[in-house]
Amino acid sequence: MKNMTNTGDKNYFIKRLNIIGGQIRGLAGMIDEERSYEEILIQLGALTNSLKGVGVSILENYMKNNLDKVDQKQIEEIINLYNKLV
Repeated sequence: MKNMTNTGDKNYFIKRLNIIGGQIRGLAGMIDEERSYEEILIQLGALTNSLKGVGVSILENYMKNNLDKVDQKQIEEIINLYNKLV
């Protein structure tokens, strides 16, 4: 399996993961402040969706950069199927 070597791609994903890290710290702060279950669960759902989004982006990036025999329409179909799975 190939590694991610494009600096622009790496920087983009690191930036997104740093934002997610901030969301995690914010969520921990909400728990420490004894915020309502509803508020915590809403933020937890947002965090889950953020992680899913990064996963889908990395998968899409991998396919576009490493799968020579698959056209872009097939990639879109695979991403849509993946989104339905998770």
